[in-house]
Amino acid sequence: MKFTLPSFFVFFCHSASALELSLGEGDFSAQTDINQLLSSNVRLNTTTWSLTEKHKNIWDSRLYYQFQFDYFNSDTVDKITNFASQPASTPIPIIGSSIDDNVDRFTQIPVPADYQVRGIDFNIGLGYDLIKKSKITFGIAFNTGLSTPFMKIRNMDTTANLVIDLLDTFDTKVKTYKLGSCIYGGYQINKQLSLIGTTSLNYQTGNMENDVLGSNIDINGRYQTLDLSMRYRPNFLKGFYLTGGYSYKTWDYGSTTVNTPIGSSKIARGMDIEFKISNIYLGAGYYF
Repeated sequence: MKFTLPSFFVFFCHSASALELSLGEGDFSAQTDINQLLSSNVRLNTTTWSLTEKHKNIWDSRLYYQFQFDYFNSDTVDKITNFASQPASTPIPIIGSSIDDNVDRFTQIPVPADYQVRGIDFNIGLGYDLIKKSKITFGIAFNTGLSTPFMKIRNMDTTANLVIDLLDTFDTKVKTYKLGSCIYGGYQINKQLSLIGTTSLNYQTGNMENDVLGSNIDINGRYQTLDLSMRYRPNFLKGFYLTGGYSYKTWDYGSTTVNTPIGSSKIARGMDIEFKISNIYLGAGYYF
């Protein structure tokens, strides 16, 4: 695997005193549920580029900083989305109910669609080593950051537009801010090999924009991560190391209310969204 670093990465490397660049391949899954309207569970292959410093002590103290910048993207893949429609109908006078009230209230319609995802995820933290020995390090950090995933869905069945306007091409953009804690653990097996594990739990808040549902839709939820990796420092490459591992991230945006277009009207419905990314990655880094 060959890595080329743009000039601004080299500058950042000297400013931060350490740098790790890795490339991961894995899955991105998106679970979306708008009550009585849309149910989607999509899994896509993704590529993730990561620029990382998992643990760097400040001078010789127990204080340390950490950061990670991820860029992820996927190719367009055909999947199936289930749409349910409850037609707007007028109750018949005297009877007090419509014809639709006496038949199936919802109709599940499988709709092929193209899915495409892009996004960035940035985390930065300041921590303190509770245990700092020659072979074992254990610390806890205060963590914050920003996420901006973008998802595009293109409907492939134009006849489905008779059911609801939402089946047209639409984009979904999410921006969230995070605040929470991160735990770091490291174990040095020998001079060349070490094991590293990190996990974090954050509260996140932000907003979502959708071409059909509207803009500035408030979302609140949890952001969780898990990363397990191994570092190998070859004797013949002073300062350099190779790394490989597994990472998992989940954005649970909780429940919120959106106004969905049904014909000429808009009906308030509950919406739940959850994104997940899991990666196997390889990379290289340098100790300064």
